[in-house]
Amino acid sequence: MLALAGLAALAACSADRPSGALEAASANAIWDNPKLRAEAIRLAPPLFARHCASCHGADLKGAPGAHVPDLTDDRWLFGGDDIDTFNMKASDVEQTILHGIRAPDPKTRNWPTMPARGVGQSLEPDEIAAVTEYVLKLSGQPFDAKQIPLGKETFEVEGGCYDCHTLQGWGDPATGAADLTRPRTWLFGRDRASVAQTVREGRVNSSPAFAGKISATDAKILSAYVLSRAKTLHYN
Repeated sequence: MLALAGLAALAACSADRPSGALEAASANAIWDNPKLRAEAIRLAPPLFARHCASCHGADLKGAPGAHVPDLTDDRWLFGGDDIDTFNMKASDVEQTILHGIRAPDPKTRNWPTMPARGVGQSLEPDEIAAVTEYVLKLSGQPFDAKQIPLGKETFEVEGGCYDCHTLQGWGDPATGAADLTRPRTWLFGRDRASVAQTVREGRVNSSPAFAGKISATDAKILSAYVLSRAKTLHYN
């Protein structure tokens, strides 16, 4: 009986270990192979709970109040490395997991942050107020129509906002600029006061790098799991 119990425990332990095929495959190969993808997704929840859930939540929906993104929606700040489509691959998720965003890692995604445009910077208070209304308009929220001419001019000229967010407000997935037409994806609030504060004071956020803290195999497992929980990711 003891021998049988030992064999059962060993079998259960082995079932929780990645197979040699999974360990040897790349993140993208795991994603493209239904059997390996299913294995990764089965193994991932304890890893996610241990390393990621404290910020992104057990349901992967993030915490807007803590400025943490929802990983289950169809729009992420950063797109993939395919510059023609920016469509996300498992290897792009793996890159973020291992090297982070604006993290102290030489391979991190270290693009510019949202700059402050307020006191001592490029915009006057009336321009900040006007461009705030223009951003509210782009996002489909109530806005002050009288402010829109100056707001549009500020967005497209003096403020230089279009350079990262595009003229349409779609954002640039290559640099992590927010899509201003999708306020539900914003991390720092969507109301008038929050938008004005963002323009005036700027914003910065980061994601930690896990290289050296988790194994390469665990990073691949997590990348397949996170990508499997997202809706189809697309960029304009």
